[in-house]
Amino acid sequence: MIERSAVYVFLMLMAFFSQTAVMAQSEVQVSSYIDIGENNISEGLYSRSAILGTYQIGKYNMNAGCQLDLKYPGDRIFSGARFSGGRTFSIKNFDFEIQGLFIYSSFSKYLFETNWGILSKMQHRHFYFQLGTNFRGYHLVENAFDQYDQGINNKIRENWNVMYLIGYNLKPLDHKWNAGITLTNIDHFTINQETNPMIYLHGKYQVSEPLVLYAETWYKSAGALNISVNYFGFFFRMGIIWKIDLEKK
Repeated sequence: MIERSAVYVFLMLMAFFSQTAVMAQSEVQVSSYIDIGENNISEGLYSRSAILGTYQIGKYNMNAGCQLDLKYPGDRIFSGARFSGGRTFSIKNFDFEIQGLFIYSSFSKYLFETNWGILSKMQHRHFYFQLGTNFRGYHLVENAFDQYDQGINNKIRENWNVMYLIGYNLKPLDHKWNAGITLTNIDHFTINQETNPMIYLHGKYQVSEPLVLYAETWYKSAGALNISVNYFGFFFRMGIIWKIDLEKK
C-alpha cells in the first residue's frame, strides 16, 4: 500500500512539475541511471534503475524520484522513493542551498525505512560540500507485525543522524567534461550510518546543451574508524541527464 501510494505521488508530482514549468517558463531536469554491482547480501550481481525529476523556478526547486530493483534477492521491485524541496540563499556573494527531504526505502515485503532530513549544500569551483541531519525510522508492515510477538515494537527510530558529503572535481563544476572523487554517506535513496562512508569516482561529458552522460564507480565498506574495516560491496552507475530550459522555447 505504501509503495503504491509513493508511486502515485511521484507521478502526480512529475505531471505537476511539467505543467507548471510550461506556465512559469522555468527549468526541468530529468535524469535516469542503472546500477550494476555486488555486495555481501546480493547473492551475486544485482541491478537496479532509477528516474529523478527536478523542477526549478528562480531560487526554488523541487525533486521527486523512484527506484526499481531489476535483479536483487527478495520479492520486491519498487524499492525506493524520494521527495525534496530546497531554496538557494546568498550571503555576501556566497551561495548555498537548504533542502528538506524525505526518503522511503523498502528492504522486503515486511520491512521498510523512512528518512526525514534537512541538508545544506555548498559548492565553489572544484569543491562541493553537503552537511545535514536526518531522522530515521525502521518499520514493520502490519502483516509482519501480526505474524510475530505482539509485544515487540513495530518501529525503531534514530534521531539526529549526521549526513555528509565532500567532493573534488578536476575542472570547474560547469565545465563540459569533468572527473572527480567524493566521500559521503548519502545516495539518492540511501542514507548510511555516519561510520559507514561510501567513496566513488565519477566522470561526466556534456554531449549537447541539454544532454549529459555520466558514469560512477562506488565502493562501500562495512564500517570506518575501526581497527578492522571490512569490505561490503561495490557498484557501477551509468546515467543520463536531460536539462530543459523552457525560457529558450
